[in-house]
Amino acid sequence: MKKVASSAKKFAETMVLVVASLDFGTTYSGWAYSFTHEFQQDPTQIKSKHWNADQFMSNKAPTCVLIRSDGKTVDAFGYEAEDKYAKLSQKNEHKDWYYFKHFKMKLFESEGLKTNDMLEDATGKPLSALTVFSLTIKYLHDDLYKTLENGTGGSIFKADINWVLTVPAIWSDMAKQFMRRAAREAGIETGHLTIALEPEVASIFCRHSKMMRTATSSSVDISMFPSGTRYLVCDAGGGTVDITVHEITSDMRLKEIEKASGGAWGGTQVNLEFERLIDTIAGCSVVNALKEEFMDDYLDLMATFELKKREFKDSSEVLLRYPSSLKKLVKKLTDSSLEEQIEKSIYKGKISRNRDKLSIEYNVMASLFESTINNIIEHLSTLICNHADRQIGHIVMVGGFSESPLLQRRIKEAFRGQHIIIPAEASLAVLKGAVIFGHNKQSIVSRIARFTYGISSGIPFNEYIHPVNRLYIEKDNTKLCVGVFSKLVTVGQSIPVEDAAGSNNYGPLDDRTYATPIIYATKEKKPMFTDDPGCFRVGEMYVNFEDRNGKVGSATISMYFGGTEITVKAVLLSTGEETSVTFDLPD
Repeated sequence: MKKVASSAKKFAETMVLVVASLDFGTTYSGWAYSFTHEFQQDPTQIKSKHWNADQFMSNKAPTCVLIRSDGKTVDAFGYEAEDKYAKLSQKNEHKDWYYFKHFKMKLFESEGLKTNDMLEDATGKPLSALTVFSLTIKYLHDDLYKTLENGTGGSIFKADINWVLTVPAIWSDMAKQFMRRAAREAGIETGHLTIALEPEVASIFCRHSKMMRTATSSSVDISMFPSGTRYLVCDAGGGTVDITVHEITSDMRLKEIEKASGGAWGGTQVNLEFERLIDTIAGCSVVNALKEEFMDDYLDLMATFELKKREFKDSSEVLLRYPSSLKKLVKKLTDSSLEEQIEKSIYKGKISRNRDKLSIEYNVMASLFESTINNIIEHLSTLICNHADRQIGHIVMVGGFSESPLLQRRIKEAFRGQHIIIPAEASLAVLKGAVIFGHNKQSIVSRIARFTYGISSGIPFNEYIHPVNRLYIEKDNTKLCVGVFSKLVTVGQSIPVEDAAGSNNYGPLDDRTYATPIIYATKEKKPMFTDDPGCFRVGEMYVNFEDRNGKVGSATISMYFGGTEITVKAVLLSTGEETSVTFDLPD
């Protein structure tokens, strides 16, 4: 576990000239920055990249990375990666390249990846997950840094920049640490990196953005909300939906009053439903066949659907252009035409072929959103009911999927008692909010613990209550019960950002001079042992109990939640010597 000199980090933060944010999303990514002197004048003066998307400019680029056959070199990213991979596919030259898209979800699905885990690209070729993530972060990092260099005449140095990397708040500690390690591999120094939670920074952005529209087209000024106001933040992105509840404090900062929650209910789930729809009307697994034989056509089909999905709102039918290869594959796989297969399917009379387009009835298109939107509404309802004693009067919708007209309408219909607030730049709320947070991390006063955290320790053995298999006898015949869950933080507990969440004194076993306390977590409030069902290992730290005089004693171990990541501090009781550590990814 790597030691972090907290004093050096604080010094670096005070000397920083620029705060830069990297919003590494499931579907879209981007970067933004602001200079410290600009932030002091106006926190909302934030510059973000405009990506070239052929006929238009976009505030974000698709999270697509094209890696050369060496598995080490990024050839293209975003729209350029999509275009180049499509051209390679047309020539059937794509199979030696690595093409990754929507891969961020792997960190949510697996509760965090290990350094030796592999990811499969679009054609099933494996590549190190750490390599894919670090190369993507490095591309964004280098692109932003080059822009700063060009804009300042080369007078900016890496030590002048603090980087903020956004992650979903519902991610596990291991997933966050994986991203930190990937950022380190990408060349971002640990002391210059902050991991930021997406719904938090989106909330901060909204607090600085004065006038925002509501679902009724009226305007609201969140920055003028009085202390005591509670509002719910729904960050609906491409992969996950992250939800939390904030309250404005007396000093106009924010405190979390509901631990972050949510699920895999982002916009990409609608895309998956569309693929299932195509397979259903075709009567075969035509989507996989399209990927294998006509990858360029598959990419075009999904890009076309993405545009239709974004603008879908009224009761009219949807006309969706499809590639001729789809029709050929259906004939090849079923010995029937596409029209014949549609007539045989449950969508007879609801979907029809109109030359090179599919005509899809409104209700069929809306059904693709149904499961995703229902999950979001159900979860929001539960949270609002849980806080019935202190009414939540506002729902703030941020994230790319929040710009869906259908989602906005359904949320408005389901929550008529709440103001539905949508920032003008809903898809940029996380990106720009991360810059503001990087300049002022004191915006958040407290957070809610998502788990019960503790350390594996030994206590005096009691033969009447402790299992014999946990008995450990030291050299001086002291009997200990080992593997005890020594609790530091309880799930649901409000944790002040700048204060120690829990402190206990510990010493080494036998005549050792050190210990490597293992940090465990569980969703249970009162765990007894670290191997109880539901307990899992988060990480470990190295503690040297020997002071500068060679005397071995005890240390106070405290847990902090100040930087959105768990930080542990060990202080030797005899000398006050301090070691601060941040969890590393378990091997």
